Amino acid sequence: MIALDLDSQIQLLSRIQFLTRFSSNLVQVTGEPGAGKTWLSERYLENWANEPTQSLLICNPSQQDAQHRAIILRQIVRDGVFNEQDSMLQSLEYMLEGRSVHALVVIDDAQRLSATIIAELWALVTESQQREGWQINVLLFSLKGKLNKWLHKVSYGQGVKPLELEVSPLADNEREMFIEVMMVSRQLDAAQRRALKQKAASLPSLPGALRGLEQQETSLMEEKKRRSPLPLLILVLFLLAIGGGIVWWSMMPQTHQEEVVDMPDGVKALADILDEKEQEMAAQANSDESMSGELKDSSVVLDDTMALPDTPIVEGMTVGRRDQDRRIVVPDNVVDAIMDDQQTGGDGTNAVTEPLIPELAQPENATISDSMTTELETPEMLTVQESAAVETAAATTPPTPSTSASDVPMANKLLLTVPKASYALQLAALQSKAAVSDFLAQYELQGRALVYETRRNGEPWYMVLLGDYPTVAEARRAELALSADVRGLNPWAKSFTQIHKEIGLVN
Repeated sequence: MIALDLDSQIQLLSRIQFLTRFSSNLVQVTGEPGAGKTWLSERYLENWANEPTQSLLICNPSQQDAQHRAIILRQIVRDGVFNEQDSMLQSLEYMLEGRSVHALVVIDDAQRLSATIIAELWALVTESQQREGWQINVLLFSLKGKLNKWLHKVSYGQGVKPLELEVSPLADNEREMFIEVMMVSRQLDAAQRRALKQKAASLPSLPGALRGLEQQETSLMEEKKRRSPLPLLILVLFLLAIGGGIVWWSMMPQTHQEEVVDMPDGVKALADILDEKEQEMAAQANSDESMSGELKDSSVVLDDTMALPDTPIVEGMTVGRRDQDRRIVVPDNVVDAIMDDQQTGGDGTNAVTEPLIPELAQPENATISDSMTTELETPEMLTVQESAAVETAAATTPPTPSTSASDVPMANKLLLTVPKASYALQLAALQSKAAVSDFLAQYELQGRALVYETRRNGEPWYMVLLGDYPTVAEARRAELALSADVRGLNPWAKSFTQIHKEIGLVN
């Protein structure tokens, strides 16, 4: 689906940005099912959020309060130590140790949160409003009317209250634009366009409902494509067989009754001829049995060499035997060894331990001169693939203690080519190349992680990234597939919009 920036959605996102720019607030964004709340939450994190620290929580029915606290706190304070049973405010005070914080917490499907977590989020916002150096904004994307009861209880009797914004349905012009984009992406003809518009007229003006129509049409088209013509073909063949049988039956001549015909003198009847033939065959069979009995009783051995086939001639069956030039017959085991060596990346020469022709074997004391070795190893003789392999091996080889820290490659230019809508998992933020080199060697990330340089307060910082994911949710799911030691670093999803901004700070 092509990304659409509708006017109503842009106005909503700009209001959220204005409310969270200068102070701490808890904003509830509500809407009907299918209003696009999940898409808006991801869109805000990608292109509208300005906070340096961001946290995303996608609520799941199977999650507990301790898991919700752990997901939020690990993204705000990386490598922080806390107790999952303590409140989020207590854990932040313990981990920050008097330092300032500027963070944004976005929670999707917030109607699944418990009353305890909602109270802790409200306490976190109110404490940030009173404490200098703290600014924490919380965005709750939920169904309409599901959190009003708990938010009213936690804010009762206080001077400030949570804010609520509603995702309104699409306007008429936005609805038409949305349907047109759906038809363009599917490349429908005129009749299919009219049918789609007629079906969409009965649906509410919500992106989810309209997208559901597109998915329904797509599934119907795929089901029609999957229908096999085999049953129809079997039916046609069955009808053809019945029709052919009827035509054959109608054209078959009818059987006439046998008539008694008087045969003239000197002419035998057919039955008499058949009886004579049967008698002759019986007499022949008896004579064969008597002859075989006589052969069994006789002690004479008959010569049956004439019944044997001639001796096979193998001349010319070997390839190249009649050629004047000399041919080489390669044994099967040598061919198999050469093929195995080529599959493992070799050229096959190492698989032959003995020369196929003794005259071509080099003497044991024959060695390659130093000048020839030098000539073979010059850079001019390397192909493009070999040079790329050398560079890749140099980039992926773990640094040894004698390796200089300046050899750590920077991926600033490469990362600028990645779309801003993508995400990566940030593993570490370090202040020296030596620390980056030790970090990559410790967690065996050479060749997998990318490092870029940025500036913070005029000082260089080096960020270690892993992966390229189209959405925040996929980046979170990819974190679960990492090894235990890397997952213990508590990676957090970072948008390439923010990554490009940080790369731009380097002059």
